[in-house]
Amino acid sequence: MEKILDIIIPQYSENEEKIKPLLDSINNQKNINFNDISVTIVNDASNILLNDSFLNGYDKLNIKYLINDRNTGPGLARQKGVDNTFGKYIMFCDSDDELYQDLALYYIIEFIKKKNPLYLVTNIVVEMIDDDRIVNVVRKNKETFPWMHGKVYQRKFLLDNNIRFSLHVRHLEDTYYTNSILGIIDLKEINYFDCNTYLWKQNKESLTRKDDNIPYLVKIFDDYYNCAIYLYDFFKERGSKQKFNHLIMSSFGIFIALNSNLFDSYIDKREEYLNKLKIYLENKKNIFKLYKREDLNKLYLHQVKELKIRNNIKNVYSTLEDFMNICIK
Repeated sequence: MEKILDIIIPQYSENEEKIKPLLDSINNQKNINFNDISVTIVNDASNILLNDSFLNGYDKLNIKYLINDRNTGPGLARQKGVDNTFGKYIMFCDSDDELYQDLALYYIIEFIKKKNPLYLVTNIVVEMIDDDRIVNVVRKNKETFPWMHGKVYQRKFLLDNNIRFSLHVRHLEDTYYTNSILGIIDLKEINYFDCNTYLWKQNKESLTRKDDNIPYLVKIFDDYYNCAIYLYDFFKERGSKQKFNHLIMSSFGIFIALNSNLFDSYIDKREEYLNKLKIYLENKKNIFKLYKREDLNKLYLHQVKELKIRNNIKNVYSTLEDFMNICIK
């Protein structure tokens, strides 16, 4: 019998204590037939293995536990889960997060039954740590991009359009995945559901976010830069209508991040990537001429706002005029 929803969870450093709140939150869902869902955990070649007795304790979930023979990163671990499941819809959860409420899957499954969406976007609740206080912030619908949390994907749509995690993007793999979908799908086909389904927890102990005084975005900037390039190539190959908009927004994002307080102590890296960006845009300058300056400014200011929210940026030292003078002159 085909499952309605496959829940796929990558696991690396999370032990049984860390993943238990997520599995509990799935196991405690109300008003659903558990035969409609499957749970697949993909161990990404970690020596932290989950015991059979622990997994079998969730008898309602019938968990499938896959183990990679080499470490691939969370994106390709999720892809292994996709390739080894067969349900009609797919949902990704991080192993240190939770479903936000005990009716989350009921609402999602009922929506699927009624609407048969290609791509379903719900609200997420972001649990942030601010001065050692836990603060919950609701991000609604479009505000959740480029996170993949709280989203549900029709498997047939993914297969028909060859939507896969990139072999070349280890960090920000969710950005690549969600944006590749946005570049392919007719935006009118996206279903937005005003329902809080997912709790995303800020994890300061992750390998990339661990506090060693190096900003997260600086650590993974190679992937941040390359993700934008790979996505543009993907859109261009597909003839996506979104390719120019993506190029402009991602170029703005790179420029803004480099000209922010995050790179105050990394001047050489800032100059290296500014030069790479200028070279990359050398034969793409005419794309910016397709847009009115006032529209470009709106897009630029939107990127400033989003980067400040997502990457703890306090100060941005550049304007659209700076970008145009440095990269497009």
